[in-house]
Amino acid sequence: MKVGKLVAVVDSHTCGEPTRVVVGGAPVLKGRNMADKWKDFRENHNSFRRFIMMEPRGHSNMFGAIMVPPVMEGADTGVIFCDTGGSVSMCGHGSIGLASAMVNLKMVTVTEPVTMVVLDTPAGLVTISVEVEDGEAVRATLRNVPAFVYTSGCLLHIPSLARSVKMDICFGGSFFALLDAEDFGFNLTPSEAEAMSKLGMEILDEANRQFKVQHPLIPQNNKILLVEFGLHKENENARNCVVFGASNVDRSPCGTGTSAKMALLAAQGKLKANENFKHESIIGTVFNGHYTEKVQVGEFDAIIPYISGEANITGFSWLIEQSRDPLLPGFLLN
Repeated sequence: MKVGKLVAVVDSHTCGEPTRVVVGGAPVLKGRNMADKWKDFRENHNSFRRFIMMEPRGHSNMFGAIMVPPVMEGADTGVIFCDTGGSVSMCGHGSIGLASAMVNLKMVTVTEPVTMVVLDTPAGLVTISVEVEDGEAVRATLRNVPAFVYTSGCLLHIPSLARSVKMDICFGGSFFALLDAEDFGFNLTPSEAEAMSKLGMEILDEANRQFKVQHPLIPQNNKILLVEFGLHKENENARNCVVFGASNVDRSPCGTGTSAKMALLAAQGKLKANENFKHESIIGTVFNGHYTEKVQVGEFDAIIPYISGEANITGFSWLIEQSRDPLLPGFLLN
């Protein structure tokens, strides 16, 4: 058999959301830093992303963490995050999944009870504290990049609904459009996933058409990449559903989305430093979050978020390219 591409992957899930960790066979990326390499990946390696994410090797809700050599000093690995629709600069569930896999596979020096893993991401350095028992990762806490409110209380017009709704734009590692699920009659149940996916993609397109964003320190972060429907009823955990990529629906509570939400609540005076924030996903899994301090990011008041969750390995694979395969570009059925 003649084989072209050969890509080694470790599949895992973090609170239900998949992370396909590429441990070998990734393209060599150009750039002075990870943000530059992210730009090179998006502009010149779309075929590789489709190969590892889409059918027949992946599926419509696949998510990837591609290990690349780090640039920043002190990092254990660099990482590029991707999905079926494109690539994001930072991912919370993916960072927890990658760090846990690195511990379980002894890709870093493992110490008990905690092993520290440092990732060089396009959004900056992030640190994951992995709790270890009997040599295995059991839980991980991500110290994320600073999160902040970019624009609060703006009105977004949604053509299919023929009305405008309130929206907050926040950065939690990527830019999010945050909306109240009750404005659309959503209760954030699995049966509503298809409806939220469809509406979420329309909102994503309209948000980027009607509003412009620009991270003050990372020029490459200049687009809203995710939509978060949120719900917080009295005496219940806050809940969310995040839509992104090619109509992807996050099964986890979304680490960067939780960071964005905590930044909004902190700005509104509804979440204090070191106060626990339980964030529940559409399937009922939970991230625990808090922030420890406030910092300045350009002209924005920001927080340093911490997100805790669990990840488990689900499989090991070699992804193979045969030149005669007519479906090499990959495809999706949404």
